[in-house]
Amino acid sequence: MIKNTLYYKDNYLTKFEATVKECINDKVIKIVLDKTAFYPEGGGQPSDIGKIDNVNVLRVEEKNDVIYHIVDKELAVGEKVECEINWDYRFANMQAHSAEHIVSGIICKMYSTKNVGFHIGSDFITMDFPVDINESDLRNIEKLANQAVYKNIKIEDKVYSPEDAKNIEYRSKIELNEDIRIVKIEGYDICACCGVHVARTGEIGTIKLLKADKYKAGVRIYMLVGYKAIEDYTNKFEQVNKISALLSLKPNEVYKGVENQTKELEETRREVSNLKNKIYRQEISNFSERENIVVYHSNMQMNDMKNYCNLLKEKATGIAGVVADGSFLLMSDNVDLKGVLNNLKTEFDIKGGGNSQMVQGKFVGDAEALIKKFSK
Repeated sequence: MIKNTLYYKDNYLTKFEATVKECINDKVIKIVLDKTAFYPEGGGQPSDIGKIDNVNVLRVEEKNDVIYHIVDKELAVGEKVECEINWDYRFANMQAHSAEHIVSGIICKMYSTKNVGFHIGSDFITMDFPVDINESDLRNIEKLANQAVYKNIKIEDKVYSPEDAKNIEYRSKIELNEDIRIVKIEGYDICACCGVHVARTGEIGTIKLLKADKYKAGVRIYMLVGYKAIEDYTNKFEQVNKISALLSLKPNEVYKGVENQTKELEETRREVSNLKNKIYRQEISNFSERENIVVYHSNMQMNDMKNYCNLLKEKATGIAGVVADGSFLLMSDNVDLKGVLNNLKTEFDIKGGGNSQMVQGKFVGDAEALIKKFSK
């Protein structure tokens, strides 16, 4: 264990005094204090942030049993400083880490497996397991995890020697041959851990398992905890309410309503596409057959350009194309269009690509001048 770490003695310590032992300026500024309550990144848990006097602590890292505080300004060696941890950020990470222990403990016991990955991110907490977990089982795990929260179980931690730890059945990703800090949540998990935790499970607040995606040979579970889980629920509830108002449906009916709207929209799109193709065929029937036919349609979208050119190839023995305001598409069954595109790029401000039979892209300049390049 690292000496002079205050975060293990009191996870809730937010303010303390210390003395600057070192100030290293090597690409980034690193401060070493004679003691610290700033938790360094480790075990999937992000480091603390906060202030040392009026200097911002951006992150904290540990190397060779030395804790370095990465800051945005230098501090004088020997200076006594007032330190303050960003408590909201620390507490959220404590909640997240304690929740992970509960969920991982439940899953590892239920599936006789192990946790192979854990990360507290800015958006989600993720946990990786080498097993398949379906939606039904995920909801059951979520229920069991929240039951552990409601029980308000004390979260205990204790440091054991390697010899004493041999008599304890605990989870660990790696084999440890030194003093081992073990975190225990009675009835749910016993795990080797270097992180900081809430005192009791009730402080976690809410555990929400969002989804379990296939990941490598198993699954990655996405989780939200505490205030973030509540914020996520509030945001989604607001979105559902807005959709229900638009559709004039009850909130619990919006999925079916959106599904019906989507089907109607797809049908409308097909009808519009068929009508467009009829119009295109009628227009193209008035063209006489020639080598290149490139026409101008001011607001035509790329998908419509493709449909139009496929029909236009019946009249164009060489290149069939459409030029709109700022975009173009060319098709041919017997002209290498990649070569044509490269030649055009020497004369026009063009960005685009494709293959020998179809090229498309954007251009800046006169559409009429581009069309004239194909007047054969």
